[in-house]
Amino acid sequence: MPVDERQLARTLAAVRVVIGAVLLAAPGAAGRRWIGDVADDPRVKLAIRGLGARDLALGAGALRALEHGEPVEGWVRLAAVGDLADALSAVLGARRLGVLRATATVASAGAAAALGFTVAPRLDDPAPRP
Repeated sequence: MPVDERQLARTLAAVRVVIGAVLLAAPGAAGRRWIGDVADDPRVKLAIRGLGARDLALGAGALRALEHGEPVEGWVRLAAVGDLADALSAVLGARRLGVLRATATVASAGAAAALGFTVAPRLDDPAPRP
């Protein structure tokens, strides 16, 4: 069964919006699951909210572009860059983050980056799909 790249992009964007909203609204609670108790530090909450805003904006931008027939490739590529940065950051911080948290972050962010980079070039293709 062929993959519907636009639906995959829509799903990735919707998940990104939800994650971004949760990180903005509850940075301590959401962050604890991701990076541990350090997420309760007000300075860390500030950074978590910033990541939440990034994800919310990228996801909302992609969803809007998909809905209005506007170019979406750039939104998906930029989101994939953010996901790749998250995965690489987890690798670099694995010692302090812990193996389980680092592995979960690398797996989820790495998968999202791979999917984003894979589908992005096919999203704005004017050629009809079979």
